[in-house]
Amino acid sequence: MKDDLTNRIDEIMSLIDVGEKPRFYECEQFIELIPAFTEKHSVEETREFLEYLGSPDLGMKIIHVAGTNGKGSVCNYLSEILRQAGFSVGMFTSPHLVKLTERFCINGKPIEDNTFCDIFAKLLIRINGYKQGEYFPTYFEFLFFMAMLLYSEHPVDFLVLETGLGGRLDATNSIHEPILDVITEIGMDHMQYLGNTISEIAAEKAGIIRNNVPLVFLNKREGSTEVIEKRAQEMGAKVYRVEPEFSYDIVPIPDEAGNICIDFSYESQYDNYCGLRLQTIAKFQTENAAISIMCTRALRDLGIKISENDIRFGLRKAKWGGRMELILPGIYVDGAHNVDGMDAFLESAKEVPCERHRYLLFGAVSDKQYHLMIRKILESRLFDRVYIAVLNTSRTASESQLRAAIESETSRLDGDLNIRFSYYDGVRDALMDILTDRGAGDVVFAAGSLYLVGQVRETLGIMPGN
Repeated sequence: MKDDLTNRIDEIMSLIDVGEKPRFYECEQFIELIPAFTEKHSVEETREFLEYLGSPDLGMKIIHVAGTNGKGSVCNYLSEILRQAGFSVGMFTSPHLVKLTERFCINGKPIEDNTFCDIFAKLLIRINGYKQGEYFPTYFEFLFFMAMLLYSEHPVDFLVLETGLGGRLDATNSIHEPILDVITEIGMDHMQYLGNTISEIAAEKAGIIRNNVPLVFLNKREGSTEVIEKRAQEMGAKVYRVEPEFSYDIVPIPDEAGNICIDFSYESQYDNYCGLRLQTIAKFQTENAAISIMCTRALRDLGIKISENDIRFGLRKAKWGGRMELILPGIYVDGAHNVDGMDAFLESAKEVPCERHRYLLFGAVSDKQYHLMIRKILESRLFDRVYIAVLNTSRTASESQLRAAIESETSRLDGDLNIRFSYYDGVRDALMDILTDRGAGDVVFAAGSLYLVGQVRETLGIMPGN
């Protein structure tokens, strides 16, 4: 273990030893330090430490969710349906938009700072006493272990657990036995870790499938479906297949407050519901809602009582930040961070009423296919002006990388794009210029990364859920 991390551990442990609890900013600073000094562990090593913690997962009803796109939305929709049915629900998701506590929800609300600090201190004590201090988890592993301690000390009826990256080798796959496995849309993302084809990526995601544990998955790409169903058959998992056409009659409609919502119907071999509503303008969310509805069918087959009204009102109440979200009048943010996500964002942006100009704030991280996302943006010809911002993260794509991508993609297109590009060192300056430039009837969008969504929210002083 590197000296800097060791010294920081010693500082915090000295506080704990005299009965003081570290403050939230100290916990946050420590966690942000972790990536520089740790390497990912195997699932077996992660499970070994989880067992050292007392295997807190063994007493939990865990719904394990993997996939490329839509994981967080499915987690949120399903959590709200379960809450509507009268159950207490924990939800562990990533990443956060503004504050670390967003990753740990109990009954729809992020945990309090004091609770976060308490769990942090308890985990650090346990890590410090494990293998003479020679073991330390990665950033995501640390947060996952915090979640396991949190939900063991604050029990819930169900824990909806989202994978971080992949599935087979993900830290969350160290849990012993979930009650339900879920795989959302499979797409091209994180190829440097998961593989270069849909089939290879699907195989990694399908690694969460357990012996005799029911599986819900979205049948959207033949290459992924074949892999997932083969793995499910090998594991003896009952399969609940969600087809994209299960959601139909999808219509944008204003609600009582004048906000655009989506009304749709759902029909599968099990259930048929008409007149469902989502608090979003994004049509793609009906697919994620369909996955969550199928999850309720799998849970009901396990004897869990969930009614049609629970589904209907749970979906209607659900809000998920950063997914084609209206945060202020005329300002939408979307966490699209890969090609499939960008396609979905652009399709939704077309549906937003606009009297004059559409402006786009774009930023991306360097390990994503930002050049292909830029291609999609330019080909859409939706935006009159694009503001390019460098993100406040070590992973950001630089201004020179983004400039080069835009020049390259612009040269590929025929005809005059008639788009004005502006470049900025940070999100704040870009956003301030957008707010100055826009006039009545203009609509502003921000997309390209969840980091971007978080930094827009932070700049405007808007916390998720507000």
